[in-house]
Amino acid sequence: MHAHFYRRKLPHWQPAEATFFITFRLNGSIPKSVIKSIESNFLRLQTKILNAPFLYPAIKSQYLEKEKKRLFVKQDEFLDQNPNAPYWLKMPEIAKILMAEILIRSPKWYKVWAVCIMPNHVHLLITLEPGAPVLFRVLQSIKSFSARKANQVLKRTGPFWELESYDHIVRNTDAFLRITKYILHNPVKANFVKKWEDWRFTYLNPDIYHHFSLIPAP
Repeated sequence: MHAHFYRRKLPHWQPAEATFFITFRLNGSIPKSVIKSIESNFLRLQTKILNAPFLYPAIKSQYLEKEKKRLFVKQDEFLDQNPNAPYWLKMPEIAKILMAEILIRSPKWYKVWAVCIMPNHVHLLITLEPGAPVLFRVLQSIKSFSARKANQVLKRTGPFWELESYDHIVRNTDAFLRITKYILHNPVKANFVKKWEDWRFTYLNPDIYHHFSLIPAP
């Protein structure tokens, strides 16, 4: 198994054939001032951890992973409570475009386990297939095709998606189950529906549906 590392504003470690929890959001869905504050705090802590003289590299990696998760939680909580536009993904025709773009690449590039399209962001859980492009190329493809089609519907031009995406490697079964539950219950947590099954733009792989159909919200 080979791996790929790349950096935009934040570091991304993307092994081939791994399982990933991914979140990406609409351009402008979080004000730049909020993003700058959250990311500046992360980068400050990252520098502090990397420069700590008495920590083993493995411990530093654990701390960095924990801080990256905190960064995600802060952004996701803001997205769920965000009073600012755009909310293009709440339009059924736009959500359908995105869902189709996600599912059409399966199973050639990846297996889709769960998807939830929220009004201003999307969560998905996938496992890359052997020979698939590296993850950031997969996301580029989904985002570029869906953006072009969505902009045509909206009769607009300009950026549709935020360039930065969040991706987290899912390392074990417990994490897989916890993240799937998190994705499914995102609309419940945001008070859009009472049951996750009622959210129109949620997808759960039929192979694992029975694991979650009777599980209550967190």
